[in-house]
Amino acid sequence: MLKPVALFAALLAAALPVSAETLHYNIVEFSESASIEVLRDTAIARLRVHEEGKNQEEVSANFIKKLNHVTRKATSNEFKTELLHRSASPRYEFSDKGKQTQTGWEEQAVLQVESKNFEAVNKLIAETRSEANLDSLTFRVSKQSREDTVDEVSKAALKRFRDRADSLTKNMGFRNYKIVRLDFGQIGNRSVSSAPAQVMRAKSVSVEAATAVPEQTAPGTEEISITVRGTIQM
Repeated sequence: MLKPVALFAALLAAALPVSAETLHYNIVEFSESASIEVLRDTAIARLRVHEEGKNQEEVSANFIKKLNHVTRKATSNEFKTELLHRSASPRYEFSDKGKQTQTGWEEQAVLQVESKNFEAVNKLIAETRSEANLDSLTFRVSKQSREDTVDEVSKAALKRFRDRADSLTKNMGFRNYKIVRLDFGQIGNRSVSSAPAQVMRAKSVSVEAATAVPEQTAPGTEEISITVRGTIQM
């Protein structure tokens, strides 16, 4: 015979469903986005120093002279300077019989300079055109500017989310709400100006044009955006 306590527990267990689910009422899920257009405030120029000829010693001496001149010019300014590439190699010719004969020597290097001072970058390109070709000139948003913009756009998106939550709560006849879940989506970047980030490449134009300085610097802009997704309960 079951005791009274055990009998009550058995009856209660029989009355409840096997797997009870918690019911959530007045749940609303939505998202809000914000974006800010920011100027590409940093110029990155890549200068290619090249020398070739038959005599290895003469080629090396001329190459070092050119490279040192460009490096001194770059480091004398407040540029972030980096040597991306440097190489030296012999040049060969092959006869009809497949015989290899050295015919000369070649050396080259690529120096990258980065600065927010566009005028100084253009001046460097002009002053080193006899020693280096402009391989490319690109523009981008600096790290600090990007971080500041991400903070600003995140706050703007969050404010929009809160404003919409307040509006929905009021329109639904409730006094307040609580945030159940809140996620910040992936940060988006999109070019919104007609000017390309890369305005000049030496490979696609003549040597004379590649060493010329752009008359007008058009860095362009980027749109940085973020989406806030969340759930509220009223």
